[in-house]
Amino acid sequence: MSATVTSDTTVSSSEKVTPALRRAVVALWVGAAAAVALALISLFVTTSSDDKFHHIGDYFLTADGIPYVVALLVLLPAMRELQARRGGRFGFVGTVFASVGAVVLLGMFVYGLIAESGGSLGPTYVLASLATIIGVVLFAIGSWRAKLLPRWLVLAWPIAWLFGSMLPLAGPGPLLLAAAYIAMAVVLPRRAALAA
Repeated sequence: MSATVTSDTTVSSSEKVTPALRRAVVALWVGAAAAVALALISLFVTTSSDDKFHHIGDYFLTADGIPYVVALLVLLPAMRELQARRGGRFGFVGTVFASVGAVVLLGMFVYGLIAESGGSLGPTYVLASLATIIGVVLFAIGSWRAKLLPRWLVLAWPIAWLFGSMLPLAGPGPLLLAAAYIAMAVVLPRRAALAA
């Protein structure tokens, strides 16, 4: 009878982990796909150098930002839940910073597609992008404490986000982010199962 109780307890704790894990893994794969798409668009598709859309690539580039930031909006709360909030204040503040920046960027991308304009509304794009970078860095600091991901991946993720996110700091940056996301998607289910 105690074995039945133990297995019921195990099932209920894994049931709590499963939806968050599913959301995190899906967000990681979507983010990786969006990062690869961004790299390909940047390399092979013609885009305008001004704010108005003149090429089909302008639409592709702007539309690709939507899954890019939605993946982050889904990933951080799911990871926080998987970490059982062991990331502390760093995890919470990081989630808030990144989410605010991502929501602003999401609005800008949707508006840009409707208005056929890549205008950044002054410094809004840069500030929102910086908010996501700061948020991911803070969340990674909290993740270091939570020990859900391997340390090397906790270090690689914010670096990859810095170079592969919304601010074009390096040409292959989106591919670095895709690699970090894929590594997280592969490692996370095993680590979450061990932590449960």
